[in-house]
Amino acid sequence: TVDLNLPESDNTLPDVLDEALWGLDFFRRLQTQEGGIRGGIESASHPNRGEASWQESLTVMAYAPDLWSSYYYAGVAAQAARILAGYDPTLAGAYQDSALRAMAYAEQSVIARDREALPYPVNDQRNLAALELYQLTRDTQWHQLFLETTVFKTPRQPTHKHRHHDQQHAAFIYASISELETDPTVQSYTRQALLKDADEMVTLGQNTAFNWTKIASDTPIAAGNSLGSPKAVPLLRAHQLTGQQKYLKAAVLSCQFSAGANPDNLVYTTGLGHRSPQNPLIVNQRVTNQSPPPGITVYGPLDAQSFDDYWVLSLLDDVVVPSIYKTPTTESYLDIFRYPAVTEFTIQQTQASTAYAWGYLAARSGDSPSNPSP
Repeated sequence: TVDLNLPESDNTLPDVLDEALWGLDFFRRLQTQEGGIRGGIESASHPNRGEASWQESLTVMAYAPDLWSSYYYAGVAAQAARILAGYDPTLAGAYQDSALRAMAYAEQSVIARDREALPYPVNDQRNLAALELYQLTRDTQWHQLFLETTVFKTPRQPTHKHRHHDQQHAAFIYASISELETDPTVQSYTRQALLKDADEMVTLGQNTAFNWTKIASDTPIAAGNSLGSPKAVPLLRAHQLTGQQKYLKAAVLSCQFSAGANPDNLVYTTGLGHRSPQNPLIVNQRVTNQSPPPGITVYGPLDAQSFDDYWVLSLLDDVVVPSIYKTPTTESYLDIFRYPAVTEFTIQQTQASTAYAWGYLAARSGDSPSNPSP
């Protein structure tokens, strides 16, 4: 029901869904006749100084279609088709057809590899796409493919393991399925893995000064693992699965730092609170000298001591007091346009996790960790 005042606000779709489709439709338009999905477009270099996006003078190229992008798209397009069915059946059908074509292209490419092992990111997206297509079509061939490619055939598998697999999204979907046939053992293992992640995050949040959490507790605070966006998705998923208030409480606390409860009294999302970033790494804003668009969540503070060879730090250290290397990490945000590790942002690292966390909490209107709804 949220009105975002979009050009599409008068259509039959919720504005939030219109916004999600804006990016997905780009890849649907790039789909080849064979069904393959291109991973995107890219210009030949960083933007020429002084050029806005609509003034691009560099050569712009599209990637060739590939397995990873095709599986990735197939899963997201299948999810979109399932959600769209209740709003626009015609558009839902178009995305379902597109998802199946992308999946067919990728599966044919796998057969052509003649049993050559897939890189783990490709296998993970294949696994997730199969599960999304199973939910959409209820065709058991996709359930079988999910079971063949899941890591949760054995107990005590983590949802993600460095350079081995990352199947946390598929784990949550499978653990949540109630109206389709599932393998009870695999479903139990996915649930156990998800709750283990969440329990570790609860403990982590209890041992940080501002109750923030991280996806990987042993990695330094920087870029996508920094404090600009809340890291609460595993906690919220555990709350959705169990209803246990410890997960909701930890999630709410983990959101506070990025929402302004920090030593800088700064909300790391533009346009919110009394103070927010004014110089995020947005070329168009810089060229036009306008205020930043609202809703951009930047990376946030940087643990300089863990990145002493980062080229920007030596330049800053000459003009910052105390030394940039001695400044407390939670007070280290500098609102400087060309400071990428701090003022940059990405969809996958900051925007998605912020939207997921705040969206979940906003949907629980009138509820709180101490006053849960039935």
